[in-house]
Amino acid sequence: MLRRALCLGCLLAAGLAWAPSWAQAPAAAQAPPAAQAPPAAGPRSLAIWRLKPLGMDAPTAERLEALLRAEAGRLSGFRLQAREETERLLAGQGELAACGGETQCLCAIGAALGVELLVTGLLGELGDDYTFDLKLVSVQPCQERSRINEALSGREDLLIGAIRQALYKLAAPDRLIGSLRVEVPVEGAEVYLDGKLAGRSPLGEPIGGLRPGLHRLRISKPGLSEFQEDVPVRFQQITRVKVDLISSALTGLTYEKEAAAQAEEAARPAPAPAPPPDRSLWVAGWSLTGVGLAVGAVAGVLAWRVWVLEDELEAAAGGEPPYLQASHQDLYERGQKFALAADIGFGVGGAAVLTGVVLLIVDAARGPEPAGAADGQAPQVRLLPAGPGLALGVEF
Repeated sequence: MLRRALCLGCLLAAGLAWAPSWAQAPAAAQAPPAAQAPPAAGPRSLAIWRLKPLGMDAPTAERLEALLRAEAGRLSGFRLQAREETERLLAGQGELAACGGETQCLCAIGAALGVELLVTGLLGELGDDYTFDLKLVSVQPCQERSRINEALSGREDLLIGAIRQALYKLAAPDRLIGSLRVEVPVEGAEVYLDGKLAGRSPLGEPIGGLRPGLHRLRISKPGLSEFQEDVPVRFQQITRVKVDLISSALTGLTYEKEAAAQAEEAARPAPAPAPPPDRSLWVAGWSLTGVGLAVGAVAGVLAWRVWVLEDELEAAAGGEPPYLQASHQDLYERGQKFALAADIGFGVGGAAVLTGVVLLIVDAARGPEPAGAADGQAPQVRLLPAGPGLALGVEF
């Protein structure tokens, strides 16, 4: 009986424990808990590997790659691996270094670097134009994601915007867009862009999400002339168009940066000031020349004193050397000392002037500092200590 009572008590306790959950089951079925939002994706890791120069010298290729890396480092949504880290991770891996650009071996390189995306390609130069033949490889799954072949022209310091646009085309083509602001001093005019109605004037906001290039703009209103023209849209810029429907003419076309471009410009570090030109040879040349002329002038004064003493000795001895008297001997010894000092002065002064002239000639022949000198890629002429004097040295 006691065992049966205990079993009945266990069943009763289990029933009481199960009853609340059974009673609440319909309510739970009617109001399921809200699904949690997926965590926000972080920036995708990106590495740049082996940009081969084609038809350009190594210093130019290095500067263009530096510009490309700088813009890639500011590309929103991506995290660029430092060049030093890339080289460290691939050091000693000869098989990967022998990759000829095939997708499979590029994926192996990306896996060794621990990145999701890998950029590689060619940098070329033809006259005043530069070419960027780049491809973007996704490591997982292993596939070529995109490829661009861009020809850019202009000075290197003016290529930043073009390089940024090329990178967006390669890695984030969905964000390669610009905007168009249409201003018409007439209310109710219909604005069409590429054959689609964009709204009626006045348009409160710019028309966004447009691919860079020409777009067909048409504006019409009953009773007024219709306006039609192709207007350009630029990357990360707002094209501001002013139209007079009465004369059906374009009265204004200007550009202004979008908010995203302004934010990128604000985040861009100020360029480092250019180092002052190396004027050490010029300063040393003129200094030595000046010192040599001054020493020569002093030696000239001493030589003049020697001539004066000779005249005094000849006058005292009646013009008949040798001068054997004690008073004559004193004048003779003084003349000898002045003559020796004058000879030394002329020698030192002449050597200083000659060295200074050589330094000035070398400085003039060297001309402006070459572009690669700041990176240690051009020979540098330096003054080096050599015992009691100076020597010219060329550093490579």
